[in-house]
Amino acid sequence: MNNPFKKAVDSLNISYEMAPNPQEFSVFTGEGKTNLDLKTLYKDVPCQAACPAKTNVPAYIEAIAKGDPDKAYLINQEDNVFPGVLGRICSRPCEDACRHKWTGIHGPVHICHLKRSSADYKKNPPKPLPKWFDQSGRRVAVVGGGPAGLTAARELARYGHAVTIFERGSILGGMLVLGIPIFRLPRDVVENEVEAILNSGIEVKYHSPVDSEVMQGLIDDFDAVIVTAGAVAPANLKLSGLPDDGHGIPGLEFMRQYNFGEIGEMPGQHVIIVGGGFTAVDCARSCARAAKRLVGADGTVTIMYRRTEAQMSADNDEIVQMNGEGIEVETLVSPVSAIMEAGRLKSVRFLRNALGDITHDGGKPKIHPIKDSEFDMPCDTLVVAIGQVRTLNILPADITITEDHQTNHEKVFIAGDFRYGSFDVITAVEDGKQGAKAVDTFLSGQERMKTHVGVELIDTNGETGRVRDHDLQKPTDMRTLPLLERDGIAEVELGYDEDGTHTAATRCYYCHYKFEIDQDKCIHCDWCIEVAPRDCIKRVSRLFHDEDGAVTTDIKANLAAETTYIWIDSNECIRCGKCLRVCPTDAISMRKMSLNNCALSELKDSIVVAKN
Repeated sequence: MNNPFKKAVDSLNISYEMAPNPQEFSVFTGEGKTNLDLKTLYKDVPCQAACPAKTNVPAYIEAIAKGDPDKAYLINQEDNVFPGVLGRICSRPCEDACRHKWTGIHGPVHICHLKRSSADYKKNPPKPLPKWFDQSGRRVAVVGGGPAGLTAARELARYGHAVTIFERGSILGGMLVLGIPIFRLPRDVVENEVEAILNSGIEVKYHSPVDSEVMQGLIDDFDAVIVTAGAVAPANLKLSGLPDDGHGIPGLEFMRQYNFGEIGEMPGQHVIIVGGGFTAVDCARSCARAAKRLVGADGTVTIMYRRTEAQMSADNDEIVQMNGEGIEVETLVSPVSAIMEAGRLKSVRFLRNALGDITHDGGKPKIHPIKDSEFDMPCDTLVVAIGQVRTLNILPADITITEDHQTNHEKVFIAGDFRYGSFDVITAVEDGKQGAKAVDTFLSGQERMKTHVGVELIDTNGETGRVRDHDLQKPTDMRTLPLLERDGIAEVELGYDEDGTHTAATRCYYCHYKFEIDQDKCIHCDWCIEVAPRDCIKRVSRLFHDEDGAVTTDIKANLAAETTYIWIDSNECIRCGKCLRVCPTDAISMRKMSLNNCALSELKDSIVVAKN
């Protein structure tokens, strides 16, 4: 590089050592394949890092803001498989990580609602995604047609394998159709997205329960088997006084009966739901629609939970909705016994709790019973919604689960709730993807997909579509069905209208845009610092890096003489581009980063024969 300053210094025989030019990518443009590239993306795009399926959140929200919901839907479909479904029922870990939540400006971007908007406003129906590889001639059996099984089946078809799903029931979707009430997740939404998966050429065997004997036959007949049978056995509640034949209905069974219209009215009944998870909340809201459709005006519906509302699965909006629907929530209580009269359940005795310390990071606090605090609650119907567990007897006796998605049999793999126990849908989707990848690696003898960070230079004079005023927008509330119209069937949340969608989308910081200063070009003029709308550009005297070269901390410089770098703090950057436009030396670049999963082209026409 022709550096006049360095030449002048050299001519004076002055020893001068330039500070290294810190870069947050291993490449200026192209494919970033190092840990540094991944760390930079995950630091700058915390919502994507928090999503189990690694959905490209800012990219699809940007597409919505630019009026292209079909593009937004395809981005979601590629990453999380069920955009319309997850736009309604996702547990939203991305929103907890959203930078708007850090700064406290009207809370996080409503990422989940925007996912639904992409599904609501797209012009084209869902279609199968293109295959990555040609037909392999290999056959894979998928046991279970829930979210993980459907995801694994779709991915395996894209790898070029022939896929057959074995479903014990008459409908695909698993927990989506059995465990989630139709007023939260309409069945046509599930059916449309499942159809797009099946149209990849996937065969389905309905009414095909699989036990250990049938499983052995699948192992013999197919080149590989992946078990995604879920965790559907109810966790047991041992309650003294309750007869063996039971008056406690498992939460998942209650939801199945509700969704298929098998539960009649229960006028005047007192219904208690024990638990605080997703199923408990769904059971309660199913009982207590407007005018308490099932229990009547004189009946009561109460959730009894051993911790506090802060530890419940329901978010604040859903708790507000439950209050409006007449659902009581009693916290810090545990059931201890049932009281029967004339062979019928009459009441349940509870003990009050106090919260203790949290046992580990991210865990829930311990509970401690309070002595002599028992009290009785009237109860005609007891719903036990304390979770589900997996049943491993589906596997032959000589097959055991080992690590990751493996078993001790080379042809048998596992994924979803069957692998780790009952959890949420977005996690099941990602685990289905990883399970399919493990199967393909076995069948092909090598890993045929690679993940890298794509880095693209964007030449739009720093314009991203964002301005400072977008930070001040207040998000629109979700439209909901009026209370008196909630009949237990019609969808309660109605989605954003177009104005609400645009407002929510333009709040996003578009964190996938990266503004970075080339320190070799920077002349420390301070113009970028002066024009920045927030404290996002600062003078630093020193940067500290981890083993991969990623910046971990910095020391701020108070004086110009102490300054080594002018540094952009991406956590504070709002992607307005003012710094780039004002820089007199073109030292600031704007690049766009994306997490790309690509097929290795040299492997597209080859496949290794699977082991027998």
